[in-house]
Amino acid sequence: MKLLLSILLAGLLGILVIFGSIGIYILCAIIVGVIFRSFTLIREIHKQVVPVNSIDRGKEAYERYIKERDEKETEN
Repeated sequence: MKLLLSILLAGLLGILVIFGSIGIYILCAIIVGVIFRSFTLIREIHKQVVPVNSIDRGKEAYERYIKERDEKETEN
């Protein structure tokens, strides 16, 4: 039933887009709303997956590399 309702609403929105500027406005509002909701969901998922006080191993490896490189340069 939800699928049928979605198909009918999409058809109505398509007709509104063809016939007037109000349909274009509604379409843009829907697109912006979906993008905004997607970004908020991605942000929430990121908060759950990556804790605040997590150790960044890439950053540690880079800092260790820089330290070793500086030590080798001072030895020469």
